[in-house]
Amino acid sequence: MRNFFRTLAPEQFDASVAIRADGSYFYSYDGILIFVPALIQACRAGFLEARLEARLKHAAAQLRDEGFRYAQYLARGRYAVFLERSVARGQSSCFPSREMKVFCIQPQADGAIVIGGSRPDANAPCQLSGTDAEIDGRLTVRLEKGVNVVKHNAQTKRSNLNHFLVYQWRIKSPDADPFMVVQLPELGR
Repeated sequence: MRNFFRTLAPEQFDASVAIRADGSYFYSYDGILIFVPALIQACRAGFLEARLEARLKHAAAQLRDEGFRYAQYLARGRYAVFLERSVARGQSSCFPSREMKVFCIQPQADGAIVIGGSRPDANAPCQLSGTDAEIDGRLTVRLEKGVNVVKHNAQTKRSNLNHFLVYQWRIKSPDADPFMVVQLPELGR
C-alpha cells in the first residue's frame, strides 16, 4: 500500500474548480477513484485476494483522514469519494496526485494560473488498458468576474447569473488533457 495516493485514478466523476478574482480557489471531486494496482490484479486474475480486499477496505479510513468528507470502499479496488477543499492564493494543487491527476492548478509568478488536465504519467494510460475501468467524468471550471481566460480547450462555455464564467470538459479516457490559462485581475487598483 506504499504510495497509495500516487496510484489512485479517476473513473466516474464530477470535478469542479472555482477560481476567485483574489487568486484563491476551491475544488471538489465527487465520484469513483480506482486503486490501479488492484484493478490490474483483478483483471488479470479475475478476482482480488481477500487479504488485499481487506487492506483496501481499511484504506478508506486513510482517505477520510486526508480530508475526504466521504470515502467508502466499493470492492475491486474502487472507492466512492467526495472531497471539497479551499486553497489560498499562490498555492499549487493536483488531485488526486501529480502522477494520476484529474486536474492540477498551478499559479504563476505573473498572476496567471494554469489549470492542467488529466493526462497522467506516460506509463499510466497503458496500465489502465485491458482493465474494466470505464472513465467517464466531467471537469467544470468556474471563473469569478474579473478573471480573464488567456487560452483553453474546453468543450463548452457559458455564463451564469452569479457572475461566473463556466467552462466544461467531458473526460472519457486517461489521456484526455483539459487545459486552461487564466489571468487574475491586478488587485488594489
